Amino acid sequence: MASHKYNYFDALVQMTEFACEASKYLVEAIQTFDPATLLEKIEIMRRLEHTADEKRHEIMTYLAKEFLPPIEREDIIELTSKIDDIVDSIDEILHHFYLYNVQALLPECLGFSQHIVLCCDSVRRIAIEFHNFRKSSTIRDSIILTNRLESEGDKLYNEAIRKIFTSDFSERQVVVWTRIIASLEDCCDYCEDVSELFDSVIMKNS
Repeated sequence: MASHKYNYFDALVQMTEFACEASKYLVEAIQTFDPATLLEKIEIMRRLEHTADEKRHEIMTYLAKEFLPPIEREDIIELTSKIDDIVDSIDEILHHFYLYNVQALLPECLGFSQHIVLCCDSVRRIAIEFHNFRKSSTIRDSIILTNRLESEGDKLYNEAIRKIFTSDFSERQVVVWTRIIASLEDCCDYCEDVSELFDSVIMKNS
């Protein structure tokens, strides 16, 4: 396929779909959490993350040959990179469970992971409408929703941290769970980063 026919809009949608898939697998991994099978789950997540990386490299390859991309080259590069950050941040959570030798999860992990699914899906909806951003009647709502979901993620983070510091946890447990909860909240932040970047690119091209 000639590079000028490459559909960057579809490629960005696919990147967000990888993020959605990773977020849903995180929920599954948390729902069925078992330290004995954690390495197997990490490997499955690693393959999802690798697939997203391959798509990012594909976009960069076409972009390097592109004479006139549909939007500025730098915007495509940054969007691709920031969407990939979402997938990487989800992948990192399972690694935290393994590295910190977590044997049982806080109940908050499931609720937070389910919230991440909502954030990723909202970003996906923005990406789907992005090719038609000048005429879309829903893209603005999805951008606002993503920002609201990130704010709700902040509340989940604050409540979880409060619980950690008011419970009878050891010093080690406080350190471990503070880091894990922060990594969950990071996923929501990355989704908001992508949403705000889409918004900025839209404003620039409107």
